[in-house]
Amino acid sequence: MAYAAVVSLIQTLDQFPSDQFSSSHQEISLFKCLHTKAHTLLVLLQKKFQTGANELEAQIREVVYEAEDAVESHVSTRYLQPESVESSPAAAEIFTHKLQVLLQELESIEKRLTAIGSDRVDQRPEMTGPRSGPLVASTNKLLVGLENELSRLKGKLVGESSRLNVVAVVGMAGIGKTTLVDRAFHDPSIGRFFHYRAWANVGPGRDPREVIAELLGPTASKFSQESSYSQLTEFMFRNLKGRKYLIVLDGLTETEAWDDLKSLFPNDDNGSRVVLTTRLRKVALHASGSIRNIHETSFLGIEECWNLLRNIVFDGKECPPELIKVGKEIAENCHGLPLTIVLVGTMLFGAEKSLAYWERVADGPISAIYESNDVRLTSAMQLLNDDSMPQHLKAFFMYMGLLPSNHEIPASKLVRLWISEGFVEWSGPESPEDVAEERLEELFNRSLVLVHKRKSAGGIKTCSIHSAVWHLCVNAAEKDGFFCAVTRYTKGRKASLPTTARIGRRLCIRKNILLSIKDVNRAMLSVSKARSFLCSGRDHPYPLAVCSDFGLLRVLDVLSIRFYEFPTEILTLVQLRYLALTCSEIPPSLSELRNLQVLIMRRHTRIKASGAGPSYFQMWNMRRLRHLVVEGGDLPHPHGAVLMDLLTLSNVTSHSCGEDVLRGTPNLKKLGVCIEVSEHDHASDPSRVFDHLAILDRLESFKCAVVNPSRRSMAVERPDSVSNFPGALKKLTLSGCRFPWEDMRIIGKLPRLQVLKLGCYAFEGPVWEVEEDEFRDLRFLQLEDLDLEDWSGGGLILKRLERLIVRHCYRLREIPEGIDYIIYLQVVEVVDCSPSFVGSAMRVKEMQQDMSNDDFQVVVESSWKEKSSRPRYSSFQA
Repeated sequence: MAYAAVVSLIQTLDQFPSDQFSSSHQEISLFKCLHTKAHTLLVLLQKKFQTGANELEAQIREVVYEAEDAVESHVSTRYLQPESVESSPAAAEIFTHKLQVLLQELESIEKRLTAIGSDRVDQRPEMTGPRSGPLVASTNKLLVGLENELSRLKGKLVGESSRLNVVAVVGMAGIGKTTLVDRAFHDPSIGRFFHYRAWANVGPGRDPREVIAELLGPTASKFSQESSYSQLTEFMFRNLKGRKYLIVLDGLTETEAWDDLKSLFPNDDNGSRVVLTTRLRKVALHASGSIRNIHETSFLGIEECWNLLRNIVFDGKECPPELIKVGKEIAENCHGLPLTIVLVGTMLFGAEKSLAYWERVADGPISAIYESNDVRLTSAMQLLNDDSMPQHLKAFFMYMGLLPSNHEIPASKLVRLWISEGFVEWSGPESPEDVAEERLEELFNRSLVLVHKRKSAGGIKTCSIHSAVWHLCVNAAEKDGFFCAVTRYTKGRKASLPTTARIGRRLCIRKNILLSIKDVNRAMLSVSKARSFLCSGRDHPYPLAVCSDFGLLRVLDVLSIRFYEFPTEILTLVQLRYLALTCSEIPPSLSELRNLQVLIMRRHTRIKASGAGPSYFQMWNMRRLRHLVVEGGDLPHPHGAVLMDLLTLSNVTSHSCGEDVLRGTPNLKKLGVCIEVSEHDHASDPSRVFDHLAILDRLESFKCAVVNPSRRSMAVERPDSVSNFPGALKKLTLSGCRFPWEDMRIIGKLPRLQVLKLGCYAFEGPVWEVEEDEFRDLRFLQLEDLDLEDWSGGGLILKRLERLIVRHCYRLREIPEGIDYIIYLQVVEVVDCSPSFVGSAMRVKEMQQDMSNDDFQVVVESSWKEKSSRPRYSSFQA
């Protein structure tokens, strides 16, 4: 991960001049030289090299790590022991000499890397040839569970459109794209429909001449090696002209490759089709020209997984009854990916068919399957090939292996971790959060990340990584020293780190390994240069000590460990950028961690705070703070201080919404206020959270939640007018406020409001009437636990609405008829509502179908009935 290491070094050097530490002229000069050299290396690393660069990349990574260690150690020592540094000229001399030596090493590496780059001009990677081998062959032979997929694809091929359509089949590696297209290509009904069919592999770097020759088949023998490219393309075009053809381009990875080939295919308005397979949604959309021509390949369901596994293991014969139950468990552990099922099935085919052995396979980690098939699987997946993934994206992808597989991960957490790690390059008007979100979308578009939920405004909300990709990611990262995870612990055995831990920059403890935390601490003493320490898995019920020997730590995520008292060792981690922990107190001295960008503090419900909680936390000294999430914390008075970088302020009390505090956070984008009503609160003294909200002219999201709303009075003062709200507000979430529905007219006039979520007792009363000129840009509306009975509106209302979610509104009779005709409507979700309301949702569905909105969905769930089954994973959610 040389590229990520260089980016991190640049960011470290960028922040140094703004620090309060004095430096000699020689040090400053060396920092500037190091900064310049790092930028030069970054440019070189962005190029694609044919051979010889891997060894140099490893050297760059190690030298850059050493330089970053030296700089940050020097800064930390200056901060923690300023007197000893000033009184020791020898230490400064050693430091400057070390930087000079490292600069010379980087200069030497740069020359060698430049020489390799000059040798590779116009070189293209070798073509690996058409895909074949036991993995693909097994899947072709035993295609099970793709009948619906096949029917959908055939529908696109023989559809009514007479124009030339390009159909792109998209999905992650190993999901069966090629198998699916192959089945359709050889289907007799498809063969009768087209006059000419041809198939070619168009993998990375393949010469277009070879592709054309493969499409022409035996006819290509008419041309010699001396034939020009234009002669080949002209012959191909004439060969297809006037014929109804089906062309398959398998494994497309570049938009440029499609641009080279698309002129071969004439459009004679006769129903011809070009089908391509790709993992890249960008390529699919570029080639097909429309999302309607994209076929998303789905994961198999549990029964489909079992049917495929059974057919492979028993060669189409019956499975012994005693193996069926455990066999289904093994199939479920494959998480719907055909490639994984083929690997597992091949292993079981050649092993003993005993219950004891199958139970060991079901109970054991699936990683054993990937480790035993590492070479074959890596070749099939081609995930980390230099030509398939750009340098700037590799660190973001490999970091996914630090987090649990097949678990929904909040995108906001990933984004904040990536920024704190120093991966994110940004400049100009874009914020680092914007760039990091773009990187996550890139991973999704490459079918490496699965999206579980989208934000109501469209971005990724939660995601995961499939177990197959996760294991490859972990293996590659540990070999590279990018991170190491401690997972192998069983009762009575000591925990240990992988052999590559000594060069690891990131450490992760998973699952029950926390039971052996002392062993882990001892093992970690040799990894003093670690930058990240993460504990994942379930919350640990007992307070534990965390190894404190990581003086250069940037990320400390120990949210799953309970602390009765704040661990004071953290206060020495002056390079810390990300801190997440469960504790009821934050000491005032935490504000001395000036590099902290993210602070997440969760209170444990069973721990009673001994003091006033985080109210003593002097956040106003922390000028780099970007995201602050503290449960029920009162913010101190700023006394004129301003935090220009603070973007998120969540779970603070209503007392933190005073004018002085809000003026001290002028760039805030997300604000969450939590109000607890006590028995002593008077009806005449509600919280006035809306009084100064308009000061935040960049605020996009505001959440106000009354935890225990009183039935006697409102806990929040009603907004007087639309001027109480910031003009940039896009998302508003309210619960427990008990506003009358008449006040909704004020909210309906917010010009940019796109998302409105109303929770329990947000508004109170039986009637809500929506006017036609209200909510002109609202895209997402959620109503939950309200006593609303009659929801109405005249004419076409909520004209831009895309998603409507109504939950536990038992008295609500129906959806207003004006919603039936919204052309942008995508989903109506109904949970535990009256039969009449469900009937109105079905009425909306009928109207949307009459309007040819085939993508519209109605989802109905009921807690007193069996819920409709949903796929466990979705590779694409729009």
